[in-house]
Amino acid sequence: MSDVDQALQVWAAQADEAQLDAGPTLTDLGGVTAVLREADGLARGPQLPYLLQAMAQDMSGLPGPESDALVQAAVRGLKEPHAAWVVSETVDVLCSSPVLLDTMGRQTARTLATQAEDALNGDVGPAFAQPAIAGLLRLCLAGQGSPHRLLLLLTEISGQEPAEALERLPVLIGIAHDHFPDTGLLEALSLLENHSALAPAARADAGFELAVSELRRALEASDRSEAAEAMRRALFRFTQLDRTQEACLDARAYAAAVESVLAFSAGSDKDARPSRLEVEEGAARLEQAVAQMQAWRGRMYELPWLSARGLSQGAWARLVHGLRTAAAHLDQPSWYSPATALGDLLEVYEASRSVHSCMTASTPEGHGLALLIAPAVEAPFIRREGLFHHLQQALSIDPAFSGHPDAQTLLAAVEQGRAFEAGSEGVVPGKALQGHPGLSTLFGSAPVPDGIDPALLDRLEGLVQQAARGFTPTGHARVDEKMDSLLAVLRTSPAWKAPDRTHFTVLLEYFLRFLHDRFDGQADLYGERTAYLGPAPDKPDGSPGTWPEKAVQDDIHQHLSGLLTPGTVQREVIDVASGRTDVTYTPEPGRRFVIEVKRRKTKAERKAVERDYLAQAANYTVTGPPFSMLLVGDHSNHAAGYSDFDDRVWITPYSRSATEVPRLIVVGTLPIGRPTPSALRLPVS
Repeated sequence: MSDVDQALQVWAAQADEAQLDAGPTLTDLGGVTAVLREADGLARGPQLPYLLQAMAQDMSGLPGPESDALVQAAVRGLKEPHAAWVVSETVDVLCSSPVLLDTMGRQTARTLATQAEDALNGDVGPAFAQPAIAGLLRLCLAGQGSPHRLLLLLTEISGQEPAEALERLPVLIGIAHDHFPDTGLLEALSLLENHSALAPAARADAGFELAVSELRRALEASDRSEAAEAMRRALFRFTQLDRTQEACLDARAYAAAVESVLAFSAGSDKDARPSRLEVEEGAARLEQAVAQMQAWRGRMYELPWLSARGLSQGAWARLVHGLRTAAAHLDQPSWYSPATALGDLLEVYEASRSVHSCMTASTPEGHGLALLIAPAVEAPFIRREGLFHHLQQALSIDPAFSGHPDAQTLLAAVEQGRAFEAGSEGVVPGKALQGHPGLSTLFGSAPVPDGIDPALLDRLEGLVQQAARGFTPTGHARVDEKMDSLLAVLRTSPAWKAPDRTHFTVLLEYFLRFLHDRFDGQADLYGERTAYLGPAPDKPDGSPGTWPEKAVQDDIHQHLSGLLTPGTVQREVIDVASGRTDVTYTPEPGRRFVIEVKRRKTKAERKAVERDYLAQAANYTVTGPPFSMLLVGDHSNHAAGYSDFDDRVWITPYSRSATEVPRLIVVGTLPIGRPTPSALRLPVS
């Protein structure tokens, strides 16, 4: 046994869990001298991933010649890998280290391309094809490899390659098409779908990726008829897969989603709303399919770089929630339109097809595999129509806007703007909308009268901008990770069942986005509405002022009102558990979720917040689902700064007796009345 092998065994026996995750250092492997002496042997054996982990931690402190020697040894070892699994683990380590990625990323991409080509040609073992192509794809997404080489490899698949080399490629080809659309990739998938030597599961994977490509075509359509035709083709493929492949639950969920959206859109196109029963049945089928898919996925191993797809639960829940709530409000003004339904489906596609990116120099420290890369989908028709519809509803039925004297004038201009073609997007129609880029894009070249109340335009611009962000996956690691961790806690409740599960998941995501947005936002983010984030004005007598609780309550109420069904978000509702709620969300009769809002002048530490407010927040759930939210505006002294988003959001269970189902309260504390970063000072030691 070599010196490095012995040192590695000693380290593995003594390391704690965090050290095992990070891997050994060069010192743990016996020191730089020993590692350099055995570098070539290590790189050609199963220890190559350990060698790279040590290099990632210590390379910045090594002299140039020693660093170069280790890099070249690693590159040589990757050209002659010990086994296919070594290639996979090596790429994982490479993608989690910006130092290694910048140093040897492009060399590795070239090596993997050659290795994949050799595996497809039968010159090396066919098992190397999948890890080599997967690694090359990840490096291309990180900008370290040439997509042209990757596309050339995949589009030249002829079917004559060893079947073992092709078995696991359909998913990778589908991911490649998500991010580098090329018709040759679809031809390769079609070839694999009909390849008689492949296992049925591999052929089904190819069929699923072709179905997803049809869905993408629908989402990128230029008009509704083109979108509907492509969706029907996608539905046919998803339905066939569901009938023939029991384990293809993704296809079942997509089939239910597309079928529901098509049914809803068809009813609207005929100026006859679909029946409540049709919408409810479609939503129920979709919800059941999504629940089955998530239960199946939760019990299976998933490659870490593809685990981002498990974060799509919020997007699926919004689609189910939209259809369910539509069924309860079909007799009210049309708030949910085909464009809205398609927008929700676009969200599902983007979220469920995202992958984790490699760590680069610009990646925040400690988030190597956390940043997400979503497919770039233009979807101009869907995005524009969705925002148009959102603006129409605000102007026509939202009391915050409909009572304004200029609202009807602007509504008429909106209707006229819909008749203009997309070629006029980005044109500012006169002076009326200068300084309002969101509204300018929507109106195109439609004439908008001058003299519209500037305050109304400011509020509408904020609504449009917020809606655009609110209906797009954040791709932000902190929000996505926090959402995932909170849902894991909520799933432990015996009451976490449909439809409460669906409604609360949607509300939770919007609540987290609100907090994240306000943590970053300046006091003038939305004018007077968010002024409470900054210092409060002094009182008339010159003493320091404070923001009232109402300021926070107004902001969260307006935020949710612009994203959820009009009329379902209310404030100051009386006779709830013998009290009056701050903000209440009622997605359908008999289902109520409460957000209790507080303002605290002393530091909002977890124990103090739970001691003072938890019982009241929990009491509002006595006649409804055992889930609620508590929002605390922390108005304490922030002169030394404040803790981050992660630390200020958590779930606390609360039971008043041994027999009741624990109430799960989502708590968020938001720093308010805070100084600008330049005014912060370190505390006196």
